[in-house]
Amino acid sequence: MRMRSHARLVLQIPVKKPTPVKEDGEDGDEVEKSKLLVVFDDSSLKYLEQFESTTQRDPEAEQARLDGAKAALAKVLSELASPPAPAKADEPSKVVDGEGDTPMKDADGQKDGSPAEVVTIPINVEDELSDIPAEMRETVAKEIAAFRERSNRRDLERLKREEELESLERARASGSRPSRLASPPPTAPSGPAGGANGIPLGPRDRGVPNAPSAPKGFGHQIPRDYQKGVSFVNGSGINGANEDEDTDASDEELERRRKDKKAIEAEKQYLDQERRWLNRERSRTAAVEREKNRDKEEDIRLQEEKQIMAKRLREWNDDVEASRKLEEYYADRGVWIRNRAAFRNREINMDEADRAAEERENARTQQQREQARGMADDFLARQAEELESRTQAPREPQRFKLSLGAAAQRAQATARRTVAEVEGLLEDEEDTGAATRRPLTSIKFDTAAESAGLTDEERAQAARQLAADIPSDKEGLWNWEVNWEFVDESVRGEQLKPFVEKKIMEYLGVQEQMLVDVVEEHIRKRGHPQELVELLEEALDEEAEILVKKLWRMIIFFSESEKRGLSG
Repeated sequence: MRMRSHARLVLQIPVKKPTPVKEDGEDGDEVEKSKLLVVFDDSSLKYLEQFESTTQRDPEAEQARLDGAKAALAKVLSELASPPAPAKADEPSKVVDGEGDTPMKDADGQKDGSPAEVVTIPINVEDELSDIPAEMRETVAKEIAAFRERSNRRDLERLKREEELESLERARASGSRPSRLASPPPTAPSGPAGGANGIPLGPRDRGVPNAPSAPKGFGHQIPRDYQKGVSFVNGSGINGANEDEDTDASDEELERRRKDKKAIEAEKQYLDQERRWLNRERSRTAAVEREKNRDKEEDIRLQEEKQIMAKRLREWNDDVEASRKLEEYYADRGVWIRNRAAFRNREINMDEADRAAEERENARTQQQREQARGMADDFLARQAEELESRTQAPREPQRFKLSLGAAAQRAQATARRTVAEVEGLLEDEEDTGAATRRPLTSIKFDTAAESAGLTDEERAQAARQLAADIPSDKEGLWNWEVNWEFVDESVRGEQLKPFVEKKIMEYLGVQEQMLVDVVEEHIRKRGHPQELVELLEEALDEEAEILVKKLWRMIIFFSESEKRGLSG
């Protein structure tokens, strides 16, 4: 090794990996070496000069460090040229593996494989955040601390759950405390009170000879559901494990827990209902505000139009307008006459439509009155018949009663059902959907011709069966194929539109005509119910899906009734 200048360094290193030196001190073959030239660039030299100029130097210490560096470099080059031989088996600290590295052992040189002491070097926060800008270190440090705290909390919760599961497994393995409903131990007294749980056994169970037996036909008097025994279901859960039986708490403690659990569930239901009510009130308030703003804007617009028209009429001059010929009346009289006739025809048609709607409404009201009168007459007639049958008066010429209201009721029995009747029928079927339904006789009429000869009772039974067949869940309603060809304009205008207006009035408290128009247009386009829910969610929130489900059940009922001939 020799230094040629301050800017370069020449080293001689072996070209190939040499063989270790033998134990007897004999050197191996001469090692082929190559020169390694280390060159220092100008920037390094400038940095050294700047460092020397700004640092107080100690010649003796600097010379000592330089000598130490030279000695270490010479030692490394010597070991590269002549590597030492591997140590013996009894010197584990000098053992070298195939790569020439010395494996690490315990500090005390343990051979039995016992674990050594683990030294943890703490990392300073400043060293950990050295790569982060200074202005962001505080924020990053807080986030790191929060993340570590959450991680530790999750670990503690996980360990707690694992301990609880282990304790439950140990409790099951070791056996829980005896249940109050279990059989007595073998050491329980026998005899007349030797039955299960201390209940005396009868003669049949004890095998007493000549004991009277029950009647042979007694089993037929027991209800059919109880003849084969009653299968009880544990109410604690699906797995049948009662959590109260696995605890040593007293009955008062168990009752207190049950009450606390019931109170918590009631509180959850209350909060849920309160949230729903707040959402409805918020939507209702917003709808009222929109209605007020709409009325206010409409009044302002009418006032502006009124003022504009009044000003125009005050300043109108026939001679000036005739000379200008800007108005259609003065520009082309024939076109004005045709447009005027078309406008009058539209007004006449609209008036006729309004009169027809009013007549239908009056007819519906009259029909409801006649039905109510007929029901009242029938009720009074039945009451009179019952009174006459109870009285034992002498025979007299039989009288007959003529009730025009009852005849009118029977004549109108096959008329189209009202929205309230259909809504009540569907809601009744929906409320009893989860309970046990009364079995209905299967009546299938796919066409109106097959159901034309039905009696009133059979028609009502078929309508109830149809209402029961219509699903009440979201998936079943959404997947139902609606017969849209039977949902005509009369069904949309006379049956569905009043129902939608009524429900929106119930949910919002005001008549939101915009929502009614959206629903009516969606039905006219035969859209999907989920799309209608998405359109109404902004205004009705959670009530949108409930409204669409009820509306879709009515659409299915009316379409199937028209298809099967049950509507009239």
